[in-house]
Amino acid sequence: MSNLFLYIQVRNHRNNITYNNESIDFVKKTKPSVIVYDIDNHSDNLTFHYANKLIKESEKVFVLLDVEEDSSLKQLMALLNNLLDKSDSLKLAIKGNNKQLEKVISILDYQKIKENTHEIDILETILREFL
Repeated sequence: MSNLFLYIQVRNHRNNITYNNESIDFVKKTKPSVIVYDIDNHSDNLTFHYANKLIKESEKVFVLLDVEEDSSLKQLMALLNNLLDKSDSLKLAIKGNNKQLEKVISILDYQKIKENTHEIDILETILREFL
């Protein structure tokens, strides 16, 4: 079994999705044995199906949720349920604010990445301790 870094963007509009991400690059560079996968709330069903498969098959899962306020979570609900089932081997970090998301994951232990915090420093600590 392998470990998974899952980067999820939750955006109001597809146009707000970014395709170059320093967090993904950092994980790939520092933890080459970790599977890196990224999705967004506008991804197609096949992409979500594969993400769910990776979650189920991974030993440990580290999820970084990069969210915009008031973005729709409808497309993410099945994936979030799979993460809840994996809670004993899950590390979750949230960048941004989304009250609906925070309610859904309230039973999980998660770390909030504060604004104006260097994300890579937090990732480095989590990766060292968890993966």
